[in-house]
Amino acid sequence: MLRKLTARSGVTVATSIAHFANDVPLTLLPAVLPILIKEFDLSYAAAGAVITASAFFMTSLQAVTGYVADRWNRITFLLLGLTTLGVGAILIGFSTNYVQLLAFACLMGIGGSVFHPIGYSLLSDAFESGNRGKALGLGSAAGDIAVPVAFATSGFLVLFLGWRSLFVLWGLIAIIVAVILPLIIKEPRKKGFHSNATDNSTKTIVRTLIPVIIIMSLAAASYRIASSFTTTYLTDFFGLSIESANLILALMMVVGTVGSIVGGTLIDKLGEKNTVTAEMVMLGVLSMVSVYISDVYFLSGMICIIGFFMLGVWPSFYSVIARSTTLGARAFMYGILFAVAWSFGSFFPYISGVCADIFGLQVIYILIGFLSLVAAFTAYFTFKK
Repeated sequence: MLRKLTARSGVTVATSIAHFANDVPLTLLPAVLPILIKEFDLSYAAAGAVITASAFFMTSLQAVTGYVADRWNRITFLLLGLTTLGVGAILIGFSTNYVQLLAFACLMGIGGSVFHPIGYSLLSDAFESGNRGKALGLGSAAGDIAVPVAFATSGFLVLFLGWRSLFVLWGLIAIIVAVILPLIIKEPRKKGFHSNATDNSTKTIVRTLIPVIIIMSLAAASYRIASSFTTTYLTDFFGLSIESANLILALMMVVGTVGSIVGGTLIDKLGEKNTVTAEMVMLGVLSMVSVYISDVYFLSGMICIIGFFMLGVWPSFYSVIARSTTLGARAFMYGILFAVAWSFGSFFPYISGVCADIFGLQVIYILIGFLSLVAAFTAYFTFKK
């Protein structure tokens, strides 16, 4: 029993560290977006395109990385992914024009495509016998906390180091984590492509996962919009400094980290349907209301509450995927759903940037509200209790 707990702890610690190191560099782009807009003289659409390109490569390749991971050593593959991400981040720090910035952001996205199918499949396998919702919530929180760290530290670190050194620093950290990761965890023995929990037919699995793909895609789009333009919204529309705006977004993500843990715990008690529906309704309503708030302090509090529901819903998706898929093919299935959902979401920094150029930056939370309410409606009528 103690040995089993130790193995589970090792998987949790290793995947949490890797998730953190993976997500901080990817978050730096929106964190320093106002600086990039000024330095490279970009429109909102062009700035959003950089984030969209990086996110698209990160997400669209996850089905491929998940497929390969199920047939190769997942730990070694994760090492290669984190190293590639780190190199891409370092090169961004040396970019001298928009084309280089775009290209190196894509390279960083390619490296970032490796973690999520592998990390969540390792966690799901380790907690096959129980407490999976809580474990997935904790694993998700490790990535969620990376976002506020990136936003909270980027403002003052840019003042001392400059934005270029910031990318170099976090790129080096990602490479260091990649090197030490195999010392913490070893690839568990594969149990094959079938298990007692997966006697469902392929048709049943597909029927179960299609609604998940739709709702995940809408949730991913909402997250991409918020993480990409909230800082810029607060600086350009309310006149806050980038340090203050990033701190607010960091607090939003900290509250969201708590939401992930709470959401994961609720799954084991209330089920995925009730958890997803309730959280997406709250996200949609609060986002719509925030558009009419003119007081920046009140708005800041509302943004933090929005973060609770925006991030708290994700463990429910992971739980459905784990429950519906086989042990041996789990990374592949995670990869497919991540690829579809986040590829869809990756277009929305650009789409919302175009809308902001036309209608103003406040339109971003109208889009988030609409997408969230559609997701809630879909979950209520398609998820099984």
